[in-house]
Amino acid sequence: MTAQLAAWTYGAAVAAALGYFLLGIPVQLTETFGNMLKLDATWRELLVAEFTQQAYLRPLLFAQLKLVYDASGGEYFAWFRGVHVVQAGLLVALYVHLVQPRTWRDAATLPIGLSVLVGMHTFTGTVREAFPINTFLTIVLCCFAAAALVLARYRWWNDVMAVLLVVVATLTVETGLLAAVIIVCGVMVGARGVSRVGAVLTVVVVAAYVVLRLYAFDIGSPGLTERASGYGLRILDTSELVERFGENPWPFYAYNVVTSVLSVLLSEPRSGVFRLIASLMEEPRPALIVNVIASIAATMAIAWYVWNRRRAWMTWQLDRDDRLLLLFIAVLLANAVISYPYTKDAIMSPAGAFYALAVFVAFRRLVHADVARPVAAGLMATWCLVAGTAWAIRSTGTHLDLRQAGFEVRNEWAYADQWFERNRSPVEGPRATTLLRVLRDDAIVRHPGKAELPATRSPLMEIGN
Repeated sequence: MTAQLAAWTYGAAVAAALGYFLLGIPVQLTETFGNMLKLDATWRELLVAEFTQQAYLRPLLFAQLKLVYDASGGEYFAWFRGVHVVQAGLLVALYVHLVQPRTWRDAATLPIGLSVLVGMHTFTGTVREAFPINTFLTIVLCCFAAAALVLARYRWWNDVMAVLLVVVATLTVETGLLAAVIIVCGVMVGARGVSRVGAVLTVVVVAAYVVLRLYAFDIGSPGLTERASGYGLRILDTSELVERFGENPWPFYAYNVVTSVLSVLLSEPRSGVFRLIASLMEEPRPALIVNVIASIAATMAIAWYVWNRRRAWMTWQLDRDDRLLLLFIAVLLANAVISYPYTKDAIMSPAGAFYALAVFVAFRRLVHADVARPVAAGLMATWCLVAGTAWAIRSTGTHLDLRQAGFEVRNEWAYADQWFERNRSPVEGPRATTLLRVLRDDAIVRHPGKAELPATRSPLMEIGN
């Protein structure tokens, strides 16, 4: 078996494990049932409604939902969860394609990289949420696809694909703008998969999106009254946010940008809240400590890589690994800026995924380093061992979280009537009643779950959450 085949085999095993746990989660009730009721409209009615509504500009999000909904023929679990599994498999495949493991040392490094991809807290929230298609995961796939395009050999159709990719991503959800950032920055750092003309066209698409959003449809960004948000050691509700930052929200926006960056690099704070500090003031939580240790070890490897490549960077002698790491830096900063209105782990999922690419690049260089001194070699081996172990624990936590999610979603469906009553949204009409019955039967009868995990006895349940 060659090293490349071994790497792809390992990637397939990781994707299969994710798929198994994803198939244990029914189509969720909250934020999904209402979206699915919209899908009985005609294509024209649906797209017109989504292009002209005042809250968001996400018409292609609903186009994707309707495409799968119409194709399902009422087999909602099989189709929507099937799409979810395919998304996870494509993500792992694109990751392996981007890092291009060629030697046995590369193949030995791949488990660390994929553990970071799966164990990252930005991935955990992303892979759980589905509306009923996993929108945030769609954007991560678009970002990886953009990186694959710009780092490939140039073909004339790459420019066309780049423009189409940016259009689809930006009209799906706001973080889709990062696809254009990746293409433009890739061209700037010397990647030649997309031409300069193609990069300029993606900028034109972004400019058109901004004009369409701000001027044609008058859709702004979320304000302080939209939702609660983390700040310091706790969550502030909307009234507290207005009281503190109503006259000058810029300090709050700056806080969100900075903490979003720190969240990816250090796993703290999370959604704007310094959870580790808060827990140390009361009762230490081992899971949070493991998260921070794992991130520090990985971020230190990235810093080590940058320091060792500083001369090549200053003379602009960049190789593929350098470009991957520079793309991570660009995505991290741009993703954090997009998160300025409020912080959320899933919003930073593109930066988290590119962080996993950067970690692989750094550790690949580390295991290939020629270290003569036994002490230094021992320190590097310990470094790799600590990082690999901590991230293996975090990736295990993600799978346990998906298992628990299946139980929680089924529990929601078991008490769906009370949920509708509590939210004052009665199910009216034969179509809504039939959909409710089918989805509830899918969750409870046709695809019953396993017993709930003993979360109180399992610290791993907190890893990545």
